[in-house]
Amino acid sequence: MRRGLIALLVSFAVLTRSLAQNSGLATTAEAPHVFLDKNPRIVAYQLRRLTNAQLVALERHDDDAKYKPVYEALLTRKGVDKKYRDEAVAALAKLDRASLVIVILNAIASVDPDDKITPRELIGMLLSQQPAALAAQRDKIASLATGSAGDLVKQSAYAALAVADGKPEQVWRLASLKSDGIKLILQGIPLINDAHLRGAFYDRVNPLLTQSPDEATHLAAIDAISSIPGHEAEVFRKLAEMVKSGREPVRDAAIRSVRRIPQDKWPDDQVEPLARQIVKLVRQTPAEQRTSPAIAQAVQLGNDLAGELSEEQGMAIRKSLRELGVRVVVIRTIREQMQYDTKYFAVQAGKPVQVILENADAMPHNLVITRPGTMQEVAVAAGTMPLPADNSTRAYVPDSPNVLGWLSMVQPDASESLSFTAPKEPGEYDYVCTFPGHWVRMYGVMVVVPDLDAWEKAPMPPTDPLTHRPMESQKNDVVEGGGAVHGH
Repeated sequence: MRRGLIALLVSFAVLTRSLAQNSGLATTAEAPHVFLDKNPRIVAYQLRRLTNAQLVALERHDDDAKYKPVYEALLTRKGVDKKYRDEAVAALAKLDRASLVIVILNAIASVDPDDKITPRELIGMLLSQQPAALAAQRDKIASLATGSAGDLVKQSAYAALAVADGKPEQVWRLASLKSDGIKLILQGIPLINDAHLRGAFYDRVNPLLTQSPDEATHLAAIDAISSIPGHEAEVFRKLAEMVKSGREPVRDAAIRSVRRIPQDKWPDDQVEPLARQIVKLVRQTPAEQRTSPAIAQAVQLGNDLAGELSEEQGMAIRKSLRELGVRVVVIRTIREQMQYDTKYFAVQAGKPVQVILENADAMPHNLVITRPGTMQEVAVAAGTMPLPADNSTRAYVPDSPNVLGWLSMVQPDASESLSFTAPKEPGEYDYVCTFPGHWVRMYGVMVVVPDLDAWEKAPMPPTDPLTHRPMESQKNDVVEGGGAVHGH
């Protein structure tokens, strides 16, 4: 039996190579032919050999069970666009006469263990389901929370249980039965879209800021606390004390967490002391380490804090930070809103810059810097590019003289940095996510100025490249609930 299967696989490999040579299947998005009536292992083998472009081009119908393997591949394959995953979930639910929750749970459990990206996209789909639908599958979700192999699946399962229950008591008790359960549920809290439900966890998370059973739980509590609304001023003060303690990695986690608290919730009396502490921290850091991710976060926090101070105080903080190293700008994506958190930032002409893109969303995004007035042209050209086999180094970045710099697709919960020298010519250089369709919402402006000190004394908002009106604010608003998470 085994020899026969191997022979069939070898025969299929030879056939596939012949088809590729004669029809160009290896390089085009034309629909290939797949033998769906073969042994399931052979069908799976055929599908694995297809590029993503070929996979989405396959014929399929949601009223014929023979197409189930195609839909399963679309749902669990790395790099497949969300619209195809949505199609696959609906089709599999229809074919199996099962709930969407069951289909998504089965998919999460079957994803390739080496794939760290697709589970996050599936988790986003899971947590967007109605609480009643999640509650109907509570036992299966609980088994994933306590018995699955991957931490990410456990985190999302705990979050899904909280959504199903509408309150934290039962899921917290369940997590307490496992040695790492509290850490995992803490990491799952920011995944919950319902701000009111996140807020209900405060009385359980707050004590862990000072009394945690281990460092991993402590760090998870620090990261989680800023996703919980209603106590921002108190949380800010506690996190500021952790920054002042100077003890890594607690200090670095506290800096990350402070940046997630909406700036209009920062207590006025705490802003200036923390800004000075950030300057002290950067000054004490060796010069060669000042572009590390942790210190880049600190520098960005220092600049954000400076923006909340008086003109004189803010200028002093920004000047000190600028004199200490490279101009570092941290831009974050806003989960489920297809936006950057930063609408514009300024740099000095001809000076070194490092832009760090942190992707807090459930889907990949990139960042492309364009010449003045060319953003739309570059974005439209990117949209005509063929679907890549995966989100590789230059996915959706056209080969154009109007592209001045770019970051490849940054995966969920990951970050990438772009180091460059700012253009010598002052002007408004747009940056944009060129994933097809994202550019109409996901863009901003890098303002290149001859004298950054002078600009900061009298900042001039740039022109929105789409509306052609002055931008009203430097940060994008973050909507609570309805699919969005806390502010940044």
